[in-house]
Amino acid sequence: MNIDWEQLAQIEELKSYFEKDEKHFKQQVTDYVEEWEKISAEDLDKLAFLRALEITNGCTQWAYRRQDKECLSLEKTRECMQLSMSSIKNKKIPLANGEFITFCPEIEKLIDTGRDLYIEAFKRNIAKKTQEFYALSTAQFLIYGKPRMDEAFTKIKDNYLQYFGEFYINRGINYVRPYLVQ
Repeated sequence: MNIDWEQLAQIEELKSYFEKDEKHFKQQVTDYVEEWEKISAEDLDKLAFLRALEITNGCTQWAYRRQDKECLSLEKTRECMQLSMSSIKNKKIPLANGEFITFCPEIEKLIDTGRDLYIEAFKRNIAKKTQEFYALSTAQFLIYGKPRMDEAFTKIKDNYLQYFGEFYINRGINYVRPYLVQ
C-alpha cells in the first residue's frame, strides 16, 4: 500500500505524533495496516459501516458537549449515542429494515480491542494509548479506502438520517475525508 505520509501529517489530530516521533508513529500505522490487510472485503465493508456510525455519533456528541448552535437536543444526542454504543458493545448493528449486521468471532475481537483502546485513550487519558488509537484509526481508514467509506456513509444516510440528520452525517464525512486522500 502506498501511503501519503505528508498528507497524513497535515491532519490536525495526527500532527503531534508526526512531530514527536514520526518514525514510531509511522511504524504503528504500518503494523496495523499489515494486520488489517488480511481481513476479507465483506468484513471490511461491515467494519467501515460501524466506523462511519461511530464517527457520525462522535460528531453529534462533541457538538452537544460544546453546545454548538447546531447541536441536537439532549434526547436526540442520547439516542445517537445509544445506537452507536449498543452496536459496538453488542457487535450487532440494527438496520432500518429490521435486519442486523453481525460479525464473526474474529472480527468481534477486533471491535473489542478497538473499544478497549478508545476507553484507555479517551476515558482514562493514557497518552500512549491515544497515539495508538490514532495509529489504528488511520490504518483503518487507509484500508477501508474512499469508495468503501463513501458507501458506508451512504448506508448511514439510508438507515439513520432520522437520528443524525444530514448535517452530522456530513460532519462525519468531512472528518474522514483527509485520511482518504492518497
